[in-house]
Amino acid sequence: MNIAIRQFQREDLNSIVSIWNEVIDEGNSFFWRKHFSNDEILHIIDRQTAVYCAEYNQEVIGFYILHDNFLERGNHISNALYAIKKQYRDPAGYILLDSFYDIEEKEMLKIAKELKGYVNEVGYMAKINVDTYKLRYFSSEREVKFCGHATRQRLK
Repeated sequence: MNIAIRQFQREDLNSIVSIWNEVIDEGNSFFWRKHFSNDEILHIIDRQTAVYCAEYNQEVIGFYILHDNFLERGNHISNALYAIKKQYRDPAGYILLDSFYDIEEKEMLKIAKELKGYVNEVGYMAKINVDTYKLRYFSSEREVKFCGHATRQRLK
């Protein structure tokens, strides 16, 4: 897959609005609940430090927005927002366990290897007390420190 990253152009607006509203409809990433119009998104974009588009086969499939919070202080702190069309996102899976005593690390890695090609990572989750969960994540190669995809998949 050859994805080009380039600066936002006005003709990208419809694609960005469509992607943005698709993410809102899913309800698990952006906090907004209502759809945005082209004018509202353009108003947001015009006030950002940088806006980039991800393009694949001449189609905008995602975007990235960078917003510097303290321009007068040397740009040390900033916020970023990005979104990608659903069909181009990395899939992840999760397995809910009764306890991490039920499964060994080598078995977690084996399952992640078997699922390679279907998901990129597998998250394992077990409740350790009334309101606390422990999470572990595995790619097909090794345990990884964190996987936002698997965490979000479980919290849906």
